[in-house]
Amino acid sequence: MLICRKAGSLLVPAAALFSLFLLSTSWAAEFAEPSPLAIHSLLLDGAQYQHRMIAVGERGHVLYSDDQGHNWAQARVPTRTLLTGVFMLDETHAWAVGHDATILQSSDGGRQWQLRYRAPDKESPLLDVWFKDQNRGFAIGAYGLFLETSDGGTTWQQRWISETDDFHLNQISSAPDGTLYIAAESGVVYRSDDGGNNWGSLTTPYQGSFFGSLPLTSGQLFVFGLRGHLFRSDNRGDSWTGLATGTTAMLTSALRSSDPQTGGERCLFAGLSGVLLVDQGCNGEALQLIQRPDRSGISALLSSDNDELVLIGEAGITRFKP
Repeated sequence: MLICRKAGSLLVPAAALFSLFLLSTSWAAEFAEPSPLAIHSLLLDGAQYQHRMIAVGERGHVLYSDDQGHNWAQARVPTRTLLTGVFMLDETHAWAVGHDATILQSSDGGRQWQLRYRAPDKESPLLDVWFKDQNRGFAIGAYGLFLETSDGGTTWQQRWISETDDFHLNQISSAPDGTLYIAAESGVVYRSDDGGNNWGSLTTPYQGSFFGSLPLTSGQLFVFGLRGHLFRSDNRGDSWTGLATGTTAMLTSALRSSDPQTGGERCLFAGLSGVLLVDQGCNGEALQLIQRPDRSGISALLSSDNDELVLIGEAGITRFKP
């Protein structure tokens, strides 16, 4: 999830997302208005399960694709609030979150959505959501907001994962071994070794905000955030190595995919100003910096066919081949 996440100039969305100025005021079930231009609107996150993709963003816009992002349709959504995060557990079960602590649930792959939770009085947007299975999941957001469910999202309970701080919790990710990570502000990364029951804070070499992490196998982990900062750990965050990115643009998202040149794997990191970093081999040793000509910010990356990427962000949904 991501971003100085956007609006005409990405700086406005950054404020919208992290300075929290965009708050809706009505509890009534307002449905997002159908718009032929929704695919070009400000979109903040995307999720993928095999060939199916979902993207979410401003005005409650949710779009879905059944063909790896070649064609998109707008879903029927019972909110007009800014949506900031989306997660797909499988081809049918999906959840989305946004401002006013809004939580939406879909059981048909993103076509139809139900409003499961909303708390505008908290004045804390939710920024990301993750589910372990069809029952247990977490939604995280500003000022330490942490919600959990054990019934598939029908009901949610709030708790604190830290007794000493209330940092914005920007993104939650899961490693292949089940370890969970939360990228937060002020250089904080939380780790859970027991499926989210308990969390500990990791020591990092940076005091700025982290907006995302990319856990790989064998304890390898990347975290990224403000001013192009990117760090790699080979031991689940116990120690870190800083990587030279060649950019000061905020990094907001990451993706591991197959490398069409070598047949191995590659890692990609994206962010504001249309920045895309390609890491062949996922070792951080040789990052290739690419910048979109229009410099529109990227908030999420999805992997499509023909070695192409689906870019989600300030320009809506576009396709790109690095």
